[in-house]
Amino acid sequence: MSLLNRLEKFRRLARWRFAGGATLPVWWHVGRPNFGDDINPSFFEAIGGRRVRFAADSRRPHLLGAGSILGRATPTSIVCGSGLLEPPSGSACRPGRLVAVRGEKSAEALAAPAETLLGDPLVLVDTLVEPQPTRHPVGIIPHVRSVARWRARAARGALLLDPGLEPWRLIREIAACELILSQSLHGLIVADAFGIPNVWIAPSAAMAGGRFKFDDYFSTLDAPKECVPESAALAARPDTLPARVGRYRFSKSDYWARLAAVCREFTPAPAC
Repeated sequence: MSLLNRLEKFRRLARWRFAGGATLPVWWHVGRPNFGDDINPSFFEAIGGRRVRFAADSRRPHLLGAGSILGRATPTSIVCGSGLLEPPSGSACRPGRLVAVRGEKSAEALAAPAETLLGDPLVLVDTLVEPQPTRHPVGIIPHVRSVARWRARAARGALLLDPGLEPWRLIREIAACELILSQSLHGLIVADAFGIPNVWIAPSAAMAGGRFKFDDYFSTLDAPKECVPESAALAARPDTLPARVGRYRFSKSDYWARLAAVCREFTPAPAC
């Protein structure tokens, strides 16, 4: 991680760890800027109507937000849509409470109770951002570690969407595209939420977990997606690509209501 990224990481940690008046502790991954992680605090503030702070002490009760962070769950975690990055190699984590997990694979690994909801929290993003006027024919969202490689390719006629952008700005840009090509899981999730045809670019060798987290999410759709190999010419003939919209097969209103209820009911533990 570059020095600039490290400084940005500390800035974001400080902003949310010491948020004044915050009453809702949420834990999420704070590494290099990545909208699928960075959206957590503002997303849960919008859902729950309460100020969020970063839960620096995971031994105290907290919500576990969006991202492949389920393996970081502790007995005090209330899981609200997290998923596993890869199949557990040993004994599975045992969170305090499962409200929702990303998909069937995460649910099976934890032997989740039947009432556990399935779905990534960002399937709800279309309820928080209005549809955008179409401005771009094709948007490409690399994995956060592949942005420089894709910039060098400079695909003609395609808009490169950096997953390190401010989360809500990036979501509005995705919503303004006719077609999305994404190596980012949350790029696919947001495109599906807005009903935008999308193509899954195959995970690169540098992406931990391979396709596990993708298949976990696809298990909540009407049909799985198949990936296309990464190539410099990928956006040259978008009409030949297997683009489709994945339809979330559960109730978004039920999901929203469950998350909102958890946020409202959460009572922080008294300070020691």
